[in-house]
Amino acid sequence: MELKVLNSNSQGNCYLLFGRDEILIIEAGIKFSEVKKALNYNIGNIVGCLITHEHNDHAGYYLEYLEYGFPVLSPEAVCKNKGNVAMLPFSKVVQPGKGYKVGNFKVIPFEVQHDVPALGYQIDHPDMGRLVFLTDTFYCEYTFDNVTTWLIEANYADDILDRNIADGRMPPSMRSRLLKSHMELETTKGILRVNDLTNTQNIVLIHLSDGNSDETRFVREIAGLTGKPTIAAKKGVELWIGKLPY
Repeated sequence: MELKVLNSNSQGNCYLLFGRDEILIIEAGIKFSEVKKALNYNIGNIVGCLITHEHNDHAGYYLEYLEYGFPVLSPEAVCKNKGNVAMLPFSKVVQPGKGYKVGNFKVIPFEVQHDVPALGYQIDHPDMGRLVFLTDTFYCEYTFDNVTTWLIEANYADDILDRNIADGRMPPSMRSRLLKSHMELETTKGILRVNDLTNTQNIVLIHLSDGNSDETRFVREIAGLTGKPTIAAKKGVELWIGKLPY
């Protein structure tokens, strides 16, 4: 299984889990034409798309994705605010804690803490193991077992944000907004610290803020904390996330 990052920031988010004969899309925050280009226009193996919440950088092209005949799974708020719940069978509302099958991907949504209704996803596949996708949240109350790959938000660092506010590069209101919507670096560390990372092979930091993060520092600190290979997601990144043969 290969992870392909098509974009991971406030301008748009989209990730591909690219297997031998099936592809799962996570987020619909970029035009579908960019997905087609990344797949060399071979879209027949797409088995579905998962969306976390209604904001445009995650669901801005929700209706466009529905036109291509694969199921798009999302919270109810996405259907209500971006489209129509009557757009079945391709528009599928999911509930936290329930299991869903998308091709050979087994998906369990879970609630996260954002400023609109939002979900994270635990995703299992025989060729991948378990992946946790966790973004646009200021906290996560759950722990996860046997995670092979983490895609986890590290949006900003308090000290960088404070410096930007003091220097006038960011308005003071930015702090209160971020506190209720996105994950600060120390929170990311705390979540990883309380989870058993024995089986973890890769940690991918996603949705880094353009102005309030430091990619090199974030990767260094998470790798130092966990002892696991760590990278930052950005357009064009490709990463093998298949299960090890032992």
